[in-house]
Amino acid sequence: MDTPPAPPQNAISPDEPPAYVYAATDIRPRQTREIELCARASEFDWRYTGAMALGLVGSEYLNLAVFKQSGQPGIRLMGPGLIGLFWGGFLGGGYLSLPKCDPNWAYGSPPEGSVRAAWPMAVAITLVATATAPAMDFIFLGTLKPEWSDTERSARVFVAMGTGAIGSLLPYILPPRTYRAAKEIERIRFGQVSGGPYLSYTLTF
Repeated sequence: MDTPPAPPQNAISPDEPPAYVYAATDIRPRQTREIELCARASEFDWRYTGAMALGLVGSEYLNLAVFKQSGQPGIRLMGPGLIGLFWGGFLGGGYLSLPKCDPNWAYGSPPEGSVRAAWPMAVAITLVATATAPAMDFIFLGTLKPEWSDTERSARVFVAMGTGAIGSLLPYILPPRTYRAAKEIERIRFGQVSGGPYLSYTLTF
């Protein structure tokens, strides 16, 4: 009776984990879902950035026409608070709204590991927003009224700085569609790699 042929040496048994789903240099969007997300992440999110810009303009108007005329210091401090919030959101949201995908390059870390971090840029934008938010308050405010105390004048600076820092980080919690799509591509790729593929090395002597 003839014996069945032996399986080839390079055959993969059913118990072995699958090979890499993509090579380390394959950085293009490959799946249908990735292609759709890449098309969304390749356009600047004008609506998100425009909403932050309109919020900044509106807060400047309220600061000058409404809050400045109030006789209550607590109400007057709402002006720099709103200005700092929308100014920080404009800076942070504007950066996250930038295109982050291309038909030949998709957002995400390579399968061999992450080679970059997002927090340095977030920290830099936060520092810029914190430092410049008081200026955005005083540039359009005009002459300060003489009856305002030094404590209130100092408080305006610190309130604008605090809300500027918060506003710059807000787009990471409520991100624009460009950034959401890019992070979804990254999540898909990370899930593919962490779900079973592995690296192995063999030394032959």
